[in-house]
Amino acid sequence: MRVLWTHNFDPEIPNNLVYINVAAEGIRSRGIDLHLEYLGNLRSIRGLFHSRRRVRRLSGAFDLVHAQYGSACAFATAAANRIPKVVSIRGNDWNVHSYSVGFHFFHTRLARGMTRWSLGRYDCVLAVSRRIAAELSLCFPRSCIAWQASPIDLQRFVTRGKAEARALLGYPNCDEKWILFNALRLDDPIKRYSLARKAFDLANARLGNLRLRIVNDFPHDMVPLFVAACDLILCTSETEGWPNSVKEALACNVPFVSTDVSDLRDIAKREPKCRICRPDARVIADNICDVLSSVERPNLRQYVLEMGVDASSDRLIRIYNALVAS
Repeated sequence: MRVLWTHNFDPEIPNNLVYINVAAEGIRSRGIDLHLEYLGNLRSIRGLFHSRRRVRRLSGAFDLVHAQYGSACAFATAAANRIPKVVSIRGNDWNVHSYSVGFHFFHTRLARGMTRWSLGRYDCVLAVSRRIAAELSLCFPRSCIAWQASPIDLQRFVTRGKAEARALLGYPNCDEKWILFNALRLDDPIKRYSLARKAFDLANARLGNLRLRIVNDFPHDMVPLFVAACDLILCTSETEGWPNSVKEALACNVPFVSTDVSDLRDIAKREPKCRICRPDARVIADNICDVLSSVERPNLRQYVLEMGVDASSDRLIRIYNALVAS
């Protein structure tokens, strides 16, 4: 089977293609002839319609096309000729930003509008979270909608002793409590870093000996060790698809304190060391202190086993085979 993946993740931005490449490696390992096509800048009318013509021309050589994002990527890829079409909805192509009025406020609404226009032209819609899948099913009851989270490499993100991980990172005998915060850009208003910083400062004033560790522009080959060395991951986002950073933390048995995004509430209901709270710095700080004060060691890795590369690849190929055979 020959499959075309289209995307608009700029390969010039560090770590921008990590999760696409992880997923692609899993698909190729199962004998699929997979081609990734970067559609370029889709923020101009000219670029958008140029990409539609390019997808239409390319698609004749493939059995199936899979748009790796909604919004303009889905709009361009919908032009593919007479082959099954799949689209993945990842978060900002469906969720809208309302925390502040500015670029993201208008951009996410435009993105959602293009996603809505495009979805009826696809044979299958894959949502990265069950929460988004449920919302899409209500809006598009006649569409084929399934849950398919972006995979993570469970061979790299593993549980380690924190002392061992920190020693390997160059921090031997470090007894600080490390709180992990992950964002490609700290000025992204959707991530709400200022809220995270305020909550951390309040928690540190109470407990002391805390350190906020930020992963941005960090070499990805060091990230698994870095995550395993942390005591907690903090997510203060307004919206998320399924935050890969939280998946990776859970795979390393690191609990989260988070705002109510994605499917995290389902895990928090079952795990006392994982917390969902409203976007209030004092409430978040209280939960950070509670989690860090607990000595319980739950098995958090169990919640991401179905999101590993092997399970995700097998599930996706079953979808591809069914569409191509129909």
